[in-house]
Amino acid sequence: MYDNSRQRSAVLPLVLSTVGSALVGMVLRKLRRDRAVARGAAPVRQGRRSEPRPSPRRAPHGPVL
Repeated sequence: MYDNSRQRSAVLPLVLSTVGSALVGMVLRKLRRDRAVARGAAPVRQGRRSEPRPSPRRAPHGPVL
């Protein structure tokens, strides 16, 4: 019988690599935004759009005949 209690779990490296990738992505996004603001290419936004996005056309309701 095979004893797999000595086998290492792959969960922790997967979680750490996922969290690391997310952190790197956040840092890169902040650096790009800061550089764009320093160049004057993009206005600073506080999470929301300054003007609302136009609503897409919705499909008509009801059954398709």
